[in-house]
Amino acid sequence: MHSDQTDIRPDPTVVLVDELLDDIGHGRLRVPVFQRPFVWKPEQMLTLFDSIERGYPIGSLLVWQTEDPVPSLSQIGGVEIPEARPGRPVSYILDGHQRLSTLFGILRRRSHTPTPEGALDFRWHVYRDLRERGGADRYRHHRGAGPAPEYLLPLGAVMRTMDFLRFSRELELRMRDTQRLEEMIREAEAVAQRIKSYKLTLVRLQGASLHQAVEVYTRLNRTGTRMDADQMISALTHRTHQPSLASRIDDIVSSVAGSGFGELPRLAVFRAVLAIAGEPDIMSPRWEAVAERMQNKLHDALPATERAVNRAAQFLQTGVGLPLARFLPYSHQLVLLAAFFHHCPEPERWQYDRLRRWFWVTSWSNAFAGATSTMLRQALGEMRAFADGEADLDPDTTDVQPMPDSFNLNSARTKAYVIWEHLELPRRLDALGQPFDVVKVLASAESQAYRKVVYGDSRPANRLILPTVPGQGLWTALENLPVSNLGLFGDASDEQGPAGARQIIESHGIPVSAWFRLKDGNGDLFVEDRTKYLEGRLRIFADRMSIPVGGDLAGVADDDAE
Repeated sequence: MHSDQTDIRPDPTVVLVDELLDDIGHGRLRVPVFQRPFVWKPEQMLTLFDSIERGYPIGSLLVWQTEDPVPSLSQIGGVEIPEARPGRPVSYILDGHQRLSTLFGILRRRSHTPTPEGALDFRWHVYRDLRERGGADRYRHHRGAGPAPEYLLPLGAVMRTMDFLRFSRELELRMRDTQRLEEMIREAEAVAQRIKSYKLTLVRLQGASLHQAVEVYTRLNRTGTRMDADQMISALTHRTHQPSLASRIDDIVSSVAGSGFGELPRLAVFRAVLAIAGEPDIMSPRWEAVAERMQNKLHDALPATERAVNRAAQFLQTGVGLPLARFLPYSHQLVLLAAFFHHCPEPERWQYDRLRRWFWVTSWSNAFAGATSTMLRQALGEMRAFADGEADLDPDTTDVQPMPDSFNLNSARTKAYVIWEHLELPRRLDALGQPFDVVKVLASAESQAYRKVVYGDSRPANRLILPTVPGQGLWTALENLPVSNLGLFGDASDEQGPAGARQIIESHGIPVSAWFRLKDGNGDLFVEDRTKYLEGRLRIFADRMSIPVGGDLAGVADDDAE
């Protein structure tokens, strides 16, 4: 029977916290390298222990037991763990890395154990306030340089009898109130007993291939910190003494983000690696088969992918006008552009024009909504042929509708609208007539940057990025725009002072007629007039790229962006 069809034997058992920590401490329970690093916030770590003391469930743990060697981390929770003993079954954590790292890194850490970098990491030193019995803040971190107050029980002393006795003796020396001392000792003993006696459900996958283990994990219908596809492949293509595939992808994402452009979708970067390495199915490949087929190709493709992705990102910024990576309509566009720049790193000007037209057509026509493996394979073939000069790039313009019917930033059409507006309105003025950095506002506020003028209307024409004084609505701000030194509609372009009303509304693509509608108290007609004005400018923009648009420019703003 094929290994992918062998029976999986899930083995659920109930275990004590101490048993799990022993398995980790002896190298029998490990974290595979494809897991994300520890990312929990300090507050999440405290909440975990509060839940344990209250007896609340913290979720089951999923591990995969195998005798096959799988690259794993040498530390868990910042604490060194020994290598697994050869020839013995080892369990690898698939679901529960953050929880187990928190438990092991805190409960098994010696008091004031330094991190590998030599600096004390306060996250791993959690204390229980013995004065609080039922409060929400009874677990806390101690960030001070000196010793913790006597009423704080270090959780690192809970699991070890000698450490607990040492804490008790120190408490006796520091406390004069005998009755209070006895109460705190009893509370500390009760806390230790609750943690030691806490039970978790551990599910071991036995008899599973690596592909099956990965498949089971990806089908888990739970929230939490998940592994991405590239992290799965990292485990399957790991090379000793070399950075993992996942870390190399992190480097590519970080290199682009460092320019201020923001983080590219890492799944798209991973798919670009697959495409450049020659993998035919970049959407839903069988990970084990990909690893076997492309063990060397994936890692070898990384330098070329980094160059291609950087060229694609530069084109999106300068050639298209994408203000931030998060507004990329479809992540598949990045994959296809990277594939093009891999095969054609120095395009001619006409090719840039074709790519620009292709970007807008695909963004305005739901081209990649619900894209399948077959669609992506065909699109990659077309892009390769275009890069090699064997064919033109001529996307279907039948369904082009550049205006979203509602402002929804989960929609590719809306994201394209934001890009277009950024190009059309490059210098915008605030309610006081002062210029402001639109990209900076978008980077810090995203969806909150676009505010409604009129209540209840969801169309893009009812949305503006217009900073106002705190607490002031857009309608009020627009009604009370300042007058320039040359009058309400005087040309203040040569003045040193703030602009007047006309310059402000023009900088936001608001026609004078729409502004007067608003001043007359008619918000609905304001949106109607501005919609017609924006649609007119969209038609001109599309016409410059020879993109035909029909009579109705408005298209559905579905949640189709990845």
